[in-house]
Parts: sequence; structure tokens; C-alpha cells
Amino acid sequence: MDALTGRGLIRDDEVFLRMNRVERLQHILLIVSFSLLVVTGLPLMFYEMRLFKAVFSYGRVFYYRGVIHRAAAVLLIADIIWHFGYTILTRRGRENFRELMPRRKDALDAVALFGYNVGLSRWLTRKGLLRRFFDRHPFWKFENPPEYGRYNFIEKLEYLAVAWGSLVMIFSGFFMWNVELSLSMFPLWLHDIFAIAHGYEAMLAFLAIIIWHMYNVHLNPEVFPMSRIWLDGKITGHQLKTLHAIEYRKILAAREKALGPQPAEPGPDIPPGA
Repeated sequence: MDALTGRGLIRDDEVFLRMNRVERLQHILLIVSFSLLVVTGLPLMFYEMRLFKAVFSYGRVFYYRGVIHRAAAVLLIADIIWHFGYTILTRRGRENFRELMPRRKDALDAVALFGYNVGLSRWLTRKGLLRRFFDRHPFWKFENPPEYGRYNFIEKLEYLAVAWGSLVMIFSGFFMWNVELSLSMFPLWLHDIFAIAHGYEAMLAFLAIIIWHMYNVHLNPEVFPMSRIWLDGKITGHQLKTLHAIEYRKILAAREKALGPQPAEPGPDIPPGA
């Protein structure tokens, strides 16, 4: 039997918990706070655009935009503190954090995925070119896409990007919120850098979410048109086998171990005196 079958066979329709209730709530709060920050922050950067002028030029609308922006920032900070505490104080949080830390395999996976998608090595192999090189170094054939554990390298990069981006946004946003404090501690040019970094980091985060994250998480053919993990936290055995084959094998191996040694098949009956 191959590595994806056995006595502990995982059914394709079997359901596994990938995100528990606390993790889903933290994710939803991140979505809400981030969305409010984008909606109320971009008009400040692009106020000269006709759309933003039309929406925010009436009465105290622009003032309330700032109030909502700051409230969303406080919500984001509270969510990060909650996540930080959850990561440190709970076993599951610590395990998730360890799984999210990049390893050498993630760099190799990134190279392998790029090479597989380009398909140049497979074309060369079919043409019989560089055969000796590929025989000595089969990794560079890129015959199959890489297999992932609980998190792939894209998910790990996104997690680290959220951590780094939040740090930049909170630090720069704090001094933009407290202008007098900023100018009493730093020269004007440094305060201007805070404003520039805050704006461009926000644009980078916005583009990363709507392009990279949405494409890799929700437009994946296995879950299209949307992954429901962020809603119910569940993943099927089929999705686990397809998207997280290494984790799938770990679960399968644990079930095989729990079942104990496989009994030997009885041999053919041998008549007495034979």
C-alpha cells in the first residue's frame, strides 16, 4: 500500500478541525479591523480623487472617518495582543506558531513550485536534454508540485507579513496620531517618513490581501469559489490529502500505529502428512 492508504484510511468526506473557535474569531476581528482601516485610510492618501472628494467633503464626514480609523486601529492592536497571549499561553497556539516558522524546506518548496509551474525541466527531460544532470539531481526535474505540512510556505510568508506589517503600521500610526509627541521626539523629516511608511505599507498590505491571499486561499480549484475554513474551521480529508499531504500522512501514520501490527494473512491449508 502506498503512503496515502492503509487500515487507517481517511475518507475523503471525513472532517478535520483546522481552525478552532478562538482562531476563527481572531481571524474575523483581523478582517473587520483591516477592512475598516483600508476604507477609512485610503481616502486620506488619495483625497484628490473625485470619488473620495464626493464622499468625504460633506460636513463632519471626514472627521468621523478619522474616528473610525483610530477605533479600528485599537481593535487591531487588541486582536494582536489576544493572539500573542493565545500563542504563548496555550499548547495549540505554541504548536501553530512552531509550524508557522519558516524552514529550509520552505525555500526548496518555493523553488520547486516555481520550477513545476514553469515546466522547463519537464520539457528538457522529454527532449532528452541534460539527462545526466537530472539523473544526478532529480530535485531539479520538478516532476510534481511540492507537498506541504500543516502550513505551506505561502501561508508562512503571509503570517510573517501580517506580523511585520502590523508592527510598522502601529509604530508609525502611533506617532501620526500623536503629532505633538512625535515632533517633540523626532525631527520633522522623520515624522514625514512615518506618514510615508504608513501609507505605502497600507497599500502593500491591501494589494497583498486582494491579490495574493484571495488567489491562494479562495480561488484555489480545490475550494473554489471560497474556502469555508475561516467560517467553520473545517477541512475535508480530500482537501487535506490534496493541499497538506504531509500532515495527512502524519494523521494516517498515527492511526496505523494505534491499530497495532497488521495480522499476518493465513496461508493455504496443508493436509496432514503432505
